[in-house]
Amino acid sequence: MQKKLAVCEDGRIREARVHGDERKFENFTILNAGVRIKGKHVQGEAWRSLNTGTWYFLTDPECKYCALLPRIIEKPDETSATLKRSHNIR
Repeated sequence: MQKKLAVCEDGRIREARVHGDERKFENFTILNAGVRIKGKHVQGEAWRSLNTGTWYFLTDPECKYCALLPRIIEKPDETSATLKRSHNIR
Protein backbone atom coordinates (compact mmCIF):
# COMPACT_ATOMS: atom_id res chain seq x y z
CA MET A 1 0.00 0.00 0.00
CA GLN A 2 1.22 3.48 -0.90
CA LYS A 3 -0.08 6.95 -0.11
CA LYS A 4 -0.55 9.41 -2.99
CA LEU A 5 -2.07 12.88 -3.17
CA ALA A 6 -5.04 12.65 -5.52
CA VAL A 7 -7.46 15.17 -6.97
CA CYS A 8 -11.03 14.17 -6.07
CA GLU A 9 -14.13 14.93 -8.13
CA ASP A 10 -15.01 17.84 -5.85
CA GLY A 11 -11.67 19.47 -6.76
CA ARG A 12 -10.03 18.89 -3.38
CA ILE A 13 -6.70 17.14 -3.01
CA ARG A 14 -6.79 14.26 -0.54
CA GLU A 15 -4.41 11.52 0.50
CA ALA A 16 -5.39 8.29 -1.23
CA ARG A 17 -4.13 4.89 -0.15
CA VAL A 18 -3.51 2.94 -3.33
CA HIS A 19 -3.13 -0.83 -3.53
CA GLY A 20 -3.73 -3.82 -5.77
CA ASP A 21 -2.79 -4.65 -9.33
CA GLU A 22 -2.41 -1.98 -12.01
CA ARG A 23 -4.82 -1.83 -14.92
CA LYS A 24 -4.37 0.38 -17.97
CA PHE A 25 -7.01 2.44 -19.76
CA GLU A 26 -6.07 4.90 -22.51
CA ASN A 27 -3.51 7.32 -20.97
CA PHE A 28 -4.11 6.17 -17.38
CA THR A 29 -3.06 3.45 -14.98
CA ILE A 30 -5.75 2.49 -12.47
CA LEU A 31 -5.34 1.09 -8.95
CA ASN A 32 -7.79 0.35 -6.14
CA ALA A 33 -7.76 3.13 -3.55
CA GLY A 34 -9.48 4.68 -0.58
CA VAL A 35 -9.69 8.14 0.97
CA ARG A 36 -10.96 9.42 4.32
CA ILE A 37 -13.82 11.91 4.21
CA LYS A 38 -15.41 13.15 7.44
CA GLY A 39 -13.82 10.24 9.30
CA LYS A 40 -15.25 7.62 6.94
CA HIS A 41 -13.33 5.40 4.50
CA VAL A 42 -14.55 5.88 0.92
CA GLN A 43 -13.45 3.22 -1.57
CA GLY A 44 -12.78 3.79 -5.22
CA GLU A 45 -10.09 3.96 -7.86
CA ALA A 46 -6.94 6.03 -8.20
CA TRP A 47 -6.24 7.00 -11.82
CA ARG A 48 -2.68 8.11 -12.64
CA SER A 49 -2.20 10.10 -15.81
CA LEU A 50 0.70 8.85 -17.91
CA ASN A 51 0.95 12.31 -19.54
CA THR A 52 1.24 14.45 -16.40
CA GLY A 53 1.76 12.03 -13.51
CA THR A 54 -1.27 13.49 -11.71
CA TRP A 55 -3.36 11.18 -9.52
CA TYR A 56 -7.18 11.36 -9.60
CA PHE A 57 -9.62 9.63 -7.24
CA LEU A 58 -13.01 8.35 -8.42
CA THR A 59 -15.47 6.85 -5.93
CA ASP A 60 -16.80 3.34 -6.32
CA PRO A 61 -20.59 3.79 -6.79
CA GLU A 62 -21.21 0.61 -4.75
CA CYS A 63 -19.17 1.53 -1.67
CA LYS A 64 -20.74 2.03 1.75
CA TYR A 65 -19.98 5.76 2.07
CA CYS A 66 -20.11 6.76 -1.60
CA ALA A 67 -22.74 9.43 -0.81
CA LEU A 68 -19.97 11.52 0.81
CA LEU A 69 -18.27 11.90 -2.59
CA PRO A 70 -20.61 10.67 -5.35
CA ARG A 71 -19.06 9.61 -8.62
CA ILE A 72 -20.11 12.00 -11.37
CA ILE A 73 -17.75 11.05 -14.21
CA GLU A 74 -16.58 7.75 -15.67
CA LYS A 75 -12.94 8.78 -16.18
CA PRO A 76 -10.82 11.82 -15.33
CA ASP A 77 -10.84 14.60 -17.89
CA GLU A 78 -7.54 16.35 -18.43
CA THR A 79 -8.32 19.68 -19.98
CA SER A 80 -5.68 21.88 -21.52
CA ALA A 81 -5.76 24.04 -18.36
CA THR A 82 -4.83 20.99 -16.27
CA LEU A 83 -1.94 20.23 -18.59
CA LYS A 84 -0.72 23.83 -18.39
CA ARG A 85 -0.65 23.72 -14.58
CA SER A 86 1.28 20.45 -14.49
CA HIS A 87 4.87 20.58 -13.30
CA ASN A 88 5.86 17.78 -15.69
CA ILE A 89 4.70 19.44 -18.91
CA ARG A 90 6.57 22.47 -20.26
